[in-house]
Amino acid sequence: MESLQLKTKLLYLLLSVAVGLVVVGFVGYLNLLTMKKNVDTLYFGSLIPLGELNSINSAYHHDLEAGVYRWKEGLINDDNLAQNITLGLEHVDQMWASYISHHKRPEEFPYIHYTEQQIENMKYYFEEIRALALNHTNRSPISVVTLADNTTAIHNTISQLVSYEMAAAAYERSILLTHYQNSLMQLAVMLGVILLGVMTFAWRIFMQIEQQQQQLLQSSDALKHLNVKLEQASYTDTLTGIFNRRYFNLVYEREFKRALRSNKSITFMMIDIDFFKQYNDTYGHLQGDVALQNVARMLKSSLLRPGDFVFRLGGEEFGIILTETDCPNARKMGEKLRLNIEALNMEHKGNKKSGLLTISTGAICIIPTESMNNESILHSADTNLYVAKERGRNTVIFSTTL
Repeated sequence: MESLQLKTKLLYLLLSVAVGLVVVGFVGYLNLLTMKKNVDTLYFGSLIPLGELNSINSAYHHDLEAGVYRWKEGLINDDNLAQNITLGLEHVDQMWASYISHHKRPEEFPYIHYTEQQIENMKYYFEEIRALALNHTNRSPISVVTLADNTTAIHNTISQLVSYEMAAAAYERSILLTHYQNSLMQLAVMLGVILLGVMTFAWRIFMQIEQQQQQLLQSSDALKHLNVKLEQASYTDTLTGIFNRRYFNLVYEREFKRALRSNKSITFMMIDIDFFKQYNDTYGHLQGDVALQNVARMLKSSLLRPGDFVFRLGGEEFGIILTETDCPNARKMGEKLRLNIEALNMEHKGNKKSGLLTISTGAICIIPTESMNNESILHSADTNLYVAKERGRNTVIFSTTL
């Protein structure tokens, strides 16, 4: 009886597939109509290369040229100009690299090579200005007329390339419209072939299903085991291997209620790596990931009790929950964690105070009451963390009241 019901359901499934293919064909036809209507927007309003070229022009005018003018007028100092030039040139390089990464036709290369040479010339020009600024040289040698001429020249060069891209887009549009009618016919033929194939193999699939039923039952047990592993993986931060923010939300609510029932203290620590943005800027994001892993490893190895939890809350921010630990010992643990991280002796040139990678901690230890909102504990820890940063970082700010 169950086998017959399964076969009946499979027949309904096959009919549903056939109907679904017809619907897909109709939707595909509508999509082709939509494609025809939106082709102008696709090629003339949303071309990524055009946006990148316009972004390069904007960088020259609004970032580089305007920055030099402000410097000449004394509105910004030498260091600010040097930084503006560096960021502007990096933006131009990034946009140009992205532009040339797109598919190019052979006839485009002369335009591209010429434009690339002009961009290199402009790069040398602004690098010379940056060198003058860094050497705190007199601003008089910089000619405003030369600056305007150079930026106008590069603008004209890029505008010519933009015009070429527009012409190429128009050509692509004509080809797309030519393929439009062919696509309609191909869609009809493909749907017919698919429908014929589905009905041809339907009976063969139907006969194989019964044989596969036992295999599916065996696979079901294996799938349940894999689901357990997957659920565990969903609670783990992939980079550091410690618990993630999702699991923190579950554990924190659970432990807060447990501490409330047992009238015992709970401690929450919010930890932030000091000057981590500067660390990434100095050593690169790959080394920044290594630093996060080292910090996570040290925090985890420092917490030995089953009732202690460490989480990566996001970015360079970590959280720690201590259960059934009195406040004096929780305070000692906060200091221990700070010293253990400092003892890693990881160089951090961006930390002018110690030259090492350090952490700041905002912590609170409290016995929950019925009138207490569990969010207020998180807020208090966050406030303490802010105070720790205000007091010079590499500090633990600990409180026992909200």
